[in-house]
Amino acid sequence: MPMWYYEKKDLKSTPSILEGVDLETEQRYRREGCRFILALGVRLGLRSETMGTGAVFFHRFYMFHSFRQYPRYAMATCCLFLAGKVEETPKKIRDIMKTARQILEGARERYIPTLGDERGDLILQYERILLPTVKFDFCIASPYSFLKQYAKTIIGDKEQIRQMFQMAWTFANDSYCTTLCLQWEPEIIAIAVLYLACKLSKFEITDWTNKKENNKQKWWEQFVDGLTKDIIEDICHQHLDLYSKGDLASPGNGTVNNTSIMLTPTQTNSTVTSPIQPILIESPSTSRSIPSSKRPRNDDESNYRSSRNNHHHSSNVNSNNSGIPTNPSIPPIPSATLYHHTSSHDELSRRSLTAPPPPPPPPPPPPPPPPPLPPQSTAVPPHQNFYMRPPMPPPNMPPMPPSMFAQTLRGPIPSSNAWPPLPPM
Repeated sequence: MPMWYYEKKDLKSTPSILEGVDLETEQRYRREGCRFILALGVRLGLRSETMGTGAVFFHRFYMFHSFRQYPRYAMATCCLFLAGKVEETPKKIRDIMKTARQILEGARERYIPTLGDERGDLILQYERILLPTVKFDFCIASPYSFLKQYAKTIIGDKEQIRQMFQMAWTFANDSYCTTLCLQWEPEIIAIAVLYLACKLSKFEITDWTNKKENNKQKWWEQFVDGLTKDIIEDICHQHLDLYSKGDLASPGNGTVNNTSIMLTPTQTNSTVTSPIQPILIESPSTSRSIPSSKRPRNDDESNYRSSRNNHHHSSNVNSNNSGIPTNPSIPPIPSATLYHHTSSHDELSRRSLTAPPPPPPPPPPPPPPPPPLPPQSTAVPPHQNFYMRPPMPPPNMPPMPPSMFAQTLRGPIPSSNAWPPLPPM
């Protein structure tokens, strides 16, 4: 099974960065693509797991390809289309294309031509490139299942636990807009967002099920062995940096206005009328107990990474040995000018249509059927009776002499051969 976890240095040498896109722009493109996936999934009524799977496909794809070669909104649509089939919640390509165009209307209307035609032919062609890029690995776990499992083990005030769980679920939604899914496993992300929600809601987990007495074990150590507090706080730092970006809610740059649009655990697809509101954090340095300065990777994190069963690998993002085409031949993406020119040309063609020509003359009638053949005689020619056996005499009648029977058929027979030999039957 391929390994999909990278070091931080690998995230700074992606194909987009190697082609001249700076790191901030590349991170913004990732956020915009994932926000688009979440907005599209909410309008289509998809589950949180489906939208999370599409976001993971999106992040993995751009570890091998550049944003300059594949538009982010078209590829985000393709990732959600594939995620729907993987999570057994498929949607028709026509419905996805119609909803995607509606989301991009307004300030982001210039990106609509990158989606291709309304039938989704371009999205289907992108899917053929997406499948080998993700190496046909469809076993993708989400932090939601682990978050539910961990929250059930906490013992305390139910109302405080519920509020803390809702906040952690929102953080899990927004974690897909970062590259955390490319750095850590979903169970570690679930622990980190639960830890962050406890800090911001001022709820301390002091008791949980299966707690050992007279033991200084942390609550997360029962789920993941060797996970240190420094690793969790580093993940919280990366997550809180997402809210410090000033371009998350500006409609002019192609992002979704709502920063958290996935479903909460208490909502269903049939009752959601508007996405949940994000948790506003005025100052990450004052509203959390984690120090504001980022820590470099220390020995604890290195030891944990080396001790995990599935240790991370530093893969070459431009690997030509992975069987993925580095420069596949794809159809040209229609530009905005070509798109409008084609539409006006089609309208002109429709106006210049003339009346259809008269119908062709009817075909000639078919020839009359041939006359029926005369009835054939059932009489057997005399020459066919030469090898026939004589008829059996009726019962109670004397047999007919052979000489009499032969004379009636062939005339007199020489006395030397009164009855000709019969051929073998």
